[in-house]
Formats: sequence, C-alpha cells, structure tokens
Amino acid sequence: MKPKLVNQVSGQRIFVVVLDLGDEGFAALTAFATDKSIADKNIGSASLTAIGAFGAALIDLDA
Repeated sequence: MKPKLVNQVSGQRIFVVVLDLGDEGFAALTAFATDKSIADKNIGSASLTAIGAFGAALIDLDA
C-alpha cells in the first residue's frame, strides 16, 4: 500500500492510496484509516472514490 497526501485545504485532506497486487482492499483501507498519523486528526467524516480493478470480489446481496 502506498498512501500519499495530495491536497490539504482548510483542514480537509485528500489522499491517494495505491494498493499493491494481492492486497485485500477493505483490510488495506481500514489499516490506512486507523493508522495513528491519520486517526489523530479527528476524522469527522470521510468519502471514498475508487478507480481500478480487483482480481476477485464478493458482493453480499443480503446485507
């Protein structure tokens, strides 16, 4: 996983997080969000935009 802060304005930060081949998406993004250097900033809200591909995906239609 390669996270990079690309913009910061008025307390809002935009990160690009590039996952490595074989990384499990949810686990990697959870680890990024709970990293001490990120979580110490008092996250009040967040959004996620994803572009890319997955080798496999499981969709739970009963959720």
